[in-house]
Amino acid sequence: MKKIGEVLGIVFTAMRLSVSFCWRNCPKESAYRVIMAIAITVFGYLTIHANGLVINAVQKAIVECKGKEHTVQTFLTSGLLGPIMYLAIIALSVVIVGRLNWFYRGNWNQKLRYANQRELNDHRATLDVAMFRSKEYDDLQKRIQELPSSWQTRIWFADELFNLLTTIVSFLIFGTALLWVKPIYAVILIASALPTAIMEFQIVGMWWNLFQELVPINKKRHMLEQSYVRVNAFVQALMFNQMPVLRREIDISTDSVIEAYNKIRVISVKKETLSRVVFIFGLFVVIVDAVWSTVSVGGAIGSLTIVIAAARTFQGNLDSIISMIAEQWNSARGVILIEKDFLGLKAMIQTPYPVVPDPSIIPEIRFDHVNFKYPNTEKLVLTDVNFTIKPGQKVAIVGKSGHGKSTIQALLMRHYDPTEGNVFANDINLRNIRPDVWSKIASSLTQEYAVLERRIHEEIASSRLDQPIDMEAVKASAKFANFDEVVSSDSNGYESQIGTDFGGREFSGGERQRLALARVHYRGTPILILDEPDARLDPESAQKVIDQVFALEGITVIMITHHVSRAERCDHVIVMKDGSIAEQGAPSELNAQNGVYTKLVEGDKKRLSQPSEE
Repeated sequence: MKKIGEVLGIVFTAMRLSVSFCWRNCPKESAYRVIMAIAITVFGYLTIHANGLVINAVQKAIVECKGKEHTVQTFLTSGLLGPIMYLAIIALSVVIVGRLNWFYRGNWNQKLRYANQRELNDHRATLDVAMFRSKEYDDLQKRIQELPSSWQTRIWFADELFNLLTTIVSFLIFGTALLWVKPIYAVILIASALPTAIMEFQIVGMWWNLFQELVPINKKRHMLEQSYVRVNAFVQALMFNQMPVLRREIDISTDSVIEAYNKIRVISVKKETLSRVVFIFGLFVVIVDAVWSTVSVGGAIGSLTIVIAAARTFQGNLDSIISMIAEQWNSARGVILIEKDFLGLKAMIQTPYPVVPDPSIIPEIRFDHVNFKYPNTEKLVLTDVNFTIKPGQKVAIVGKSGHGKSTIQALLMRHYDPTEGNVFANDINLRNIRPDVWSKIASSLTQEYAVLERRIHEEIASSRLDQPIDMEAVKASAKFANFDEVVSSDSNGYESQIGTDFGGREFSGGERQRLALARVHYRGTPILILDEPDARLDPESAQKVIDQVFALEGITVIMITHHVSRAERCDHVIVMKDGSIAEQGAPSELNAQNGVYTKLVEGDKKRLSQPSEE
């Protein structure tokens, strides 16, 4: 009984959430679907009732018309016309209601599909980079993707609710009919259904526990399948001939999942067979008694037909209600998973006391004893980092890979907050500036970026998507990133389509990087952070871009780079080593120290001076 109560509690919670989802997104269509669900059930009963009346009328007419000439007059006076017309009207009504139900269901389903995606996307937009990259977010996404209907579970479950409503209304109508004829029939059928209900609710608990246990296996399979759906992963898989091994690993994962599910299916068959026999026996008792009663008293055959149909439908409804609730267990948990767990996610970065700085003022940036470790990890990535960046300076952050340079960028953009210590913009703690507000002051070119397949001028201007496109600014940004060369080589110019999905052409890695650089420049913020801005560029293009960067005036430029020789032109250099600042100061000061920075510069110049192999 405890398991039944738990299941019913979860199902009713999911019902409440599902009804709320439908009502807030398409109340009119949902109301129409309720009306249609009730109407279909009522007309279903009336069809059986009309059939019974026709049979009774035929039975009576056979007796009354025996020996008489069969004429139109005889037919009209036999009592057959009324029941037949009644049946015809009901049949016509069933057709009309069925088509209306089809129309409203299609409209309802389409609206909810868009509404579902809109709500999910709107909620994702409230999250931050820290949450988006977190294990919690990824695990939750994978669990939802493994649901029977994945992200559409709310719609699928809501649709099943209308089927359940139809079944419940039918159950009540036919149950009332049985109670009117002989109440004991309803009691027998309900009692015979109890063993089935108990078995069903025991099994659903096993299904959910298995679903949870299989999440890591399904998550690994999803990772392996990326080679079949993501372009970069696909190219890599072909290049390294990974497909046969991937196929084998996916098959092993799939077979283990199927085997685990089959074990529960075997248990279900064994446990439910006996309960189903009891279920059928209850119906058999009712039918035998109804037949015997009709024969013994010379009752009407049509009335017997109604009783048998009502008993079978009543029991079928009872079975369907039990099965629907049991089968909807995973979907009910899925609705709760989406509504409460996923839509309950909150941004990791909170701003309880927001301050809005003046976006026209270039702030001084100060790291004050900053320590940082990524969420759910123990290793410090940054340790006691202290530095100050004056307004309008050009600053380089240099060091080997994995020593904390890009993490500093993430903190500068407030993608994360320091674990200890603070970052200040003038005298304002960055914790008190909302990320969306701070993004109007600081913008960044990260190592990983996305270029959407718009037209060139639309993609460059997308960093200011909330404003009309300024073509003069687009052209200036393209020139800054040396991307104007790419534009001028295409006959369509800035109207050129990016990518082949919409009939354009593919852009090389270097072209995409220059476009991304033009896009971040177009945003025009007082602080510009560039992480390896020339990583994918040929030497000539790289030099042109770097020259443009150092020609910028009136803004703060922070450049994260492996090319340490680039730092020689900066006002200030921060040298990172093992998550700490090894050295910092003006290039001339650091060269005079003949320390870490000097060795990095000499090594970089030596590498750049070596002739490339043909």
